[in-house]
Amino acid sequence: MTVPTRRMGSMDSAKAESMLDAAEQVLRDEGYAALTSRRVAEILGVKQRLSYYYFRTMDELTLAAFKRLAIRDLNRLKAGIHSERPLHEVWDVCINTTDARLISEFMALANHHEGIAAEVIAFIEESRKLQIAALKKAIGKNNVGSTTMPLEAMVNTLSFDSATS
Repeated sequence: MTVPTRRMGSMDSAKAESMLDAAEQVLRDEGYAALTSRRVAEILGVKQRLSYYYFRTMDELTLAAFKRLAIRDLNRLKAGIHSERPLHEVWDVCINTTDARLISEFMALANHHEGIAAEVIAFIEESRKLQIAALKKAIGKNNVGSTTMPLEAMVNTLSFDSATS
């Protein structure tokens, strides 16, 4: 038996997007242990095998769902950098996420899934770069002299602070 090397359905289709929405809903409402092709199909009212028309495996669907979340958050950070108050806007994105539960589930999944772990690391690294860019822009805009703490350390400290408050 030959295993297909590519999916048959387009990742840009409304049906694929609805499957990603359903996966997010399961993760948010029920946790990662409940994320199955059967559960996604139940939410959408379709046959279970349809998920494999768009995603070869549940791992592929889960990874696509995380990438979509990461792109959404990175775009919010990028928009914040280009605002009048970049530091305020980026800080707001970091502490006022609407997907805290979803992010927690992906973090838990990263402990069991190498692909998601790699994407989580890449997302964190990219978001740190954007946070540093916002800090540099705010410092330059306000004519603040050099700091005694490297900006990278400052961003890591601020991120840790916001996660624990």
